[in-house]
Amino acid sequence: MTELFGQVNKLDPNKGLVTLRMSDDDLRTLQKYHATNQQQVLSVVASDDNEPTPKQRRFAFALLNDIWLSQVGGVWLETAESTRRHFYGAYEYYHGLDSGEFSLSAVKGNKSDTNEFINMLLDYAVLHNISLSVKPLNELEPQEIAHWEYQCLMNKCCVICGKRPSDLHHLDGSRVGMGGDRRDVNHLGRRAVQLCRTHHQMFHTDENKFMSKFHLNGIVINDEIAQTHRLKTGD
Repeated sequence: MTELFGQVNKLDPNKGLVTLRMSDDDLRTLQKYHATNQQQVLSVVASDDNEPTPKQRRFAFALLNDIWLSQVGGVWLETAESTRRHFYGAYEYYHGLDSGEFSLSAVKGNKSDTNEFINMLLDYAVLHNISLSVKPLNELEPQEIAHWEYQCLMNKCCVICGKRPSDLHHLDGSRVGMGGDRRDVNHLGRRAVQLCRTHHQMFHTDENKFMSKFHLNGIVINDEIAQTHRLKTGD
């Protein structure tokens, strides 16, 4: 059994028909199953708009497990459960919540808190160079991708695969002109993403295609990014 996700686009109770909008990956998976089983049965679970989605919860627990397996941290890494309690407690402390108030459950949790919790885990993972079992760009909500893009630039890890070493890649329209020396150009205000050597080469073949594929927008270089990458600012 494979868990797929879709948004209801049209509902016709008279005909018993439901039209779903699905991601390309989930749709291809559904087509694969349908090709081998014409009598395929789908199980539908309705989700409240404000409760954490199964995809969010799965991603959060995968990150917690990756952090626990890395053993990068304190005594709270003794078990997977103690790791979970540590980060739950940290989130509650920094957001002024009572102990036990934060939850990833559908009953007590909500999407916005879950997104912020995921960002906190990603910040920890990228800061400590923890290998991730899943690619964030495949799991993050669209509005949260920019946070990941920024953290990758600040910590010099590939925005797609998380690997190091990696390089800052200026996007089309923001690149240093032909024959120009990037040491003599003001980089502030130019858009960039962080890419490992493999994905850097891939982007040079068709940047627009891969920006769209990975739902990237690029981050405008500010003073902090420029300082991290030792880029020139000012005239």
